Amino acid sequence: MSINKDLFSHIYENCVSIITNSLDINIKKKKVKLDSAYQTLSETQDHELQEFYSIVHELRFYQYMKNLGKHIIAADDNKAGPDFNTELGYIECVCASKGATGTLERKCLDERLNQSMNRYIAALPRLSSVILDKKKKYESYLRHNKIDEKKPCIIAINSSIFSNEFNSDLNLDLILKILYGIGCTTMRFNLETNQFLEDAECESRLYEDTGLKPPKNIELQFNYFSEKEFENISGVILNNNSIGEELKKEYFCLFLNPFARCPINVSLLDNIRYFQLSEMNAQHFTYCWHNK
Repeated sequence: MSINKDLFSHIYENCVSIITNSLDINIKKKKVKLDSAYQTLSETQDHELQEFYSIVHELRFYQYMKNLGKHIIAADDNKAGPDFNTELGYIECVCASKGATGTLERKCLDERLNQSMNRYIAALPRLSSVILDKKKKYESYLRHNKIDEKKPCIIAINSSIFSNEFNSDLNLDLILKILYGIGCTTMRFNLETNQFLEDAECESRLYEDTGLKPPKNIELQFNYFSEKEFENISGVILNNNSIGEELKKEYFCLFLNPFARCPINVSLLDNIRYFQLSEMNAQHFTYCWHNK
């Protein structure tokens, strides 16, 4: 499949502008990586080139945080540590990809994406995988004293490759499943009126604690934030827009870990859409969106 040259040229030029206008020396150094990725993209016509998506994600994330008025400093790519140090905490960026071509896992994923129903489920194991990978990376940073253990650790995921395939909001459903065990949405059906009840209070969400990863149907554990091994991850940010869309508030969602060792300061989130556990008792966990 050939690339949309006008689209990717526009994305490249926007990223060049971010670099040019930045005073951060480590952002300026990313020009070499951006140019290399863009050249590879142009030569290979690979419209899902992971190298290009990754550097675009970092630069757009950096600029979006700057536009929000948040203090953010880029790390030196040649040194071990998270990509950014911000007033919210450390940020480690990652793109969810479809995986290596030619593998059995990729074949199953592509087959699922070609289906007409529930195609978005194909992204579930890929999103799960990048979260686990970055959790291990933070553990390594902490173990080797590369970061301050008293600062929150945040993973920032870009799901553009999958958001190019289906409605980007569906990535939110997958993240809710992975992080909190919240499953599919259900609505009540009124037999007397022969219609679904659309009142928001009638909407409920099923709970799911495990899933299956094809093709070997390996069990995937959900509800990561309930596990003690995730206490070092303070939150996960999802940028769930397609690569051709501008990064906006509705595409920038922060999911807070209610059991984090170092919680994120919510007073700094006045202009960020975030998801939080608001009440917990013996019968129920109640979660709420803020700043929608």
